[in-house]
Amino acid sequence: MNMTRILLLCLALAVPGEALAGNALGKIEELKSEGKLPGFSKQGVFLPRALLLDEIRKSLDPAKAQVKDLELSEQKGTLTLLLHDKVDALLSIDFRFQEVDWPNRTIWMQYSESTRSASDTLLGRVFGSIAIAVFEGVSGTGHLESAISGKPWFIVDKDRVGILLDKVPSLEKPLSASFGKYRVFDFIGIRSLKTEKDGIRASLGFV
Repeated sequence: MNMTRILLLCLALAVPGEALAGNALGKIEELKSEGKLPGFSKQGVFLPRALLLDEIRKSLDPAKAQVKDLELSEQKGTLTLLLHDKVDALLSIDFRFQEVDWPNRTIWMQYSESTRSASDTLLGRVFGSIAIAVFEGVSGTGHLESAISGKPWFIVDKDRVGILLDKVPSLEKPLSASFGKYRVFDFIGIRSLKTEKDGIRASLGFV
């Protein structure tokens, strides 16, 4: 799951000039017709499931992984991927947003993962599950951890992942935006993130 695009969108929405760059009207109508238009309210910016799915798919190599589903509720989010490895397998990642440490530009998420065979037949599931168990027994689990290894903007701490926003290449320019000698995001930023039914809500404000 690639949160950088989503977070970049959150930040861009906080600055009308960035959000409205280019052919704004046409883009807004396109997003609205596809059910991908973010919603605005006093509670923050609501990012719909369709938009999130679109962004996640853009971040994946289809030869290695495909998005099967993204379930979102007030309790948690669950991303299901079809992995193409030694055997095809379904990987489910449950995640919950924790605190946003905006002064350190860090967002924390708790996660857990499970794998099962992707076969549609009983025998396929049995032997697929055996193969997955053997493979994971040899190599160890931690699909998410291995996927983000080598990326300096992620920290893995047991069952938590921290996203270091100021180390994400695509966020460096927005985070350094300034008016005169004042950097915008030293005063305004993401206060919280939480899953809701069919979407994620980002609360923006003074920090």
